[in-house]
Amino acid sequence: MARPQGHALTKRIVDRLSVDSKDAIFWDRDLPGFGVRVYPHGRKLYVVQTRAFGRSRRVTIGEHGNPVSADQARKQATEIIARIKLGKPPVEPEPAAAPTVADLAARFEREYVAVRCKPLTVRHYGLMLRKHIVPALGHLPVDKVQKSDIVGFYTGLHEMPTVANRAADILGHMFRLADAWGWRPSGQNPCRGMKRFKVPRHRERFLTREELARLGEALNAAPAERLASTHAAAAILLLLLTGCRRNEILGLRWDDLNFESGQMRLPDTKTGAKYLPGPVGSFQCHAVPN
Repeated sequence: MARPQGHALTKRIVDRLSVDSKDAIFWDRDLPGFGVRVYPHGRKLYVVQTRAFGRSRRVTIGEHGNPVSADQARKQATEIIARIKLGKPPVEPEPAAAPTVADLAARFEREYVAVRCKPLTVRHYGLMLRKHIVPALGHLPVDKVQKSDIVGFYTGLHEMPTVANRAADILGHMFRLADAWGWRPSGQNPCRGMKRFKVPRHRERFLTREELARLGEALNAAPAERLASTHAAAAILLLLLTGCRRNEILGLRWDDLNFESGQMRLPDTKTGAKYLPGPVGSFQCHAVPN
């Protein structure tokens, strides 16, 4: 390290410093290790150099006047030298950014949903997060979310009460996990006590004879009018007349059909065995060529 010069590094002194062809460091008279590097093109950088634990360290503070003044640089140099002597980093590390709701949603999907949920639920949760929750709340730090934020988001979905209720359930689960992961003070779930929208239950209704007749006419005319293929119209008619589920129909074999009695054998969902239900109505089956 160069020996101290004869002047204290003040703004007036630093403004006057210059070099011809090669950069040089001018050291402060009063604070050992504090200096300013001057370049031929006029740039001036404040630096600190000191030794601790058998190792020499040099740290750049900043450019003279942009934005560091001589007094500010001297103060920072004093702090940096003290930290290095104590074995600490020259400057205090920047605190890690607090996780946001978007970060929480990503971890929720990755560590909980993908591991514990069925594929259909995984897709549903992903849709709710990406379409509703993250766009509205993703920018907020997890530990700063207030109940008013959740209520505002929830009421904004009042025209879709079922979606709002589902989003509130997902958020409640996310913030319970945030508590467990240490991302939020314990016992402060902002979703707690949320009152859900009342959603009327869907009323089960059967088609009347007149409606069945109109549907049959539409299905008969659909292939000719190119509204649906022959296969699609036949499939809808089969589901309508038998009352079977889609997977039950897809699992049928020709041996399961009795063309004389109009009966079919369906698998028992509990035992896997096939049973013979009562007549399900007359039907006609025609083999459709591939």
